[in-house]
Amino acid sequence: MKYRRILLALFFFVPSTSQGFSLYEKNNVSLKLSGYFKNLVFNSKRMVTNNAYIADLNRLRLEGEATFFEKLSAKVAWDNELILGDYVQTEEFNSRQTVRNSPYLDMDYEISRRENFFYGQAFYRAHLKYDAGPFVLTVGRQKIDWGSARLLSPADLFTPISIFDVEKEEKTGSDAVNLVVPLGEKNRANLIYTADRDLDRSRTGLRWTSTVEHFDISLYGGRFQRDGIFGIDYSGDVGQSGLRGELNYNFANQADNFLQASLGLDHGFENSLYLLGEYFFNGQALNQRNPNLFLTTRSAQPIKTQYQHFFNTQAKYDLTPLWIVQLMNIWDLSGSSLFINPETVYELFSWLNLTGGALLPVGRTAGEFGAIPNFYYLQAQLFF
Repeated sequence: MKYRRILLALFFFVPSTSQGFSLYEKNNVSLKLSGYFKNLVFNSKRMVTNNAYIADLNRLRLEGEATFFEKLSAKVAWDNELILGDYVQTEEFNSRQTVRNSPYLDMDYEISRRENFFYGQAFYRAHLKYDAGPFVLTVGRQKIDWGSARLLSPADLFTPISIFDVEKEEKTGSDAVNLVVPLGEKNRANLIYTADRDLDRSRTGLRWTSTVEHFDISLYGGRFQRDGIFGIDYSGDVGQSGLRGELNYNFANQADNFLQASLGLDHGFENSLYLLGEYFFNGQALNQRNPNLFLTTRSAQPIKTQYQHFFNTQAKYDLTPLWIVQLMNIWDLSGSSLFINPETVYELFSWLNLTGGALLPVGRTAGEFGAIPNFYYLQAQLFF
């Protein structure tokens, strides 16, 4: 009984540590530690055999950040991951591991894998950053965000799409050299190089951004694998709403040239209701079901679809300050199918979130989403 009371007291009175712990701070040198523990349980069916599977994912992420003289910093995010269940035997799990192993440096380590058991370690992020002016230089595994669209972003050329992944916030890092050079108060240039094991398939991009009134307007281009891609994107405010647009042209090395574009509008109301609508066009798509999609649509564009026209919507509302409900839909306008993602998040404490939701494709089997199985998930995430 004594130990139960102690544990109960710790559970309810642990202070918020979402900003992490300060381990050392002296002589212009500081060291911080933060991270989280996540338990994610999900259930679906294998697309190849239609057999049901279940998974119990447990991840401990430790994030260390050291700063030296306010100019140089180093960040490392190290994952320990344990997955139980017959999901480990599926093609879906193999695809997940292929994406995680895609960066140039092999920093995803499989320690043990058996029939219904997987244990691995990985460096989710590991980079050095120099920020002393007149430029900012980041080298190593990092997150690179280009583009402004909320759901399907043609300009996000360094990051694999994760809309259909239950862990949308988990972006595969790029092993990159990332240079940002401010050019006055309203202009900046961003040069990025990411290596590939086949150097001829590396990515090099340059992005120029200017602030004009209430809008950020960017021109970008470069060599992405063996393709040349050039485009423009913008984001800003129109009254109380946000307006975003992206357009780029892909000079494909092994296929026909094509255009991708998106246009979006969102608005947040005083009662916490948030609404978003976005249109996406993929000129590479053939408007027909193609089981060998990734073999025939060979290009550097991360977004590859069967059909051309999509309309994305999102609604979010705070039932209470601690309880959020949201609904995301992706309408396949050409193939007559729909992807629905209802989700609810409850902040039990400032350091503990509970999440539940489902991925529900409906519509014609020949459509973009009709053949994808339903997916259900529950998650608990503790931050420290």
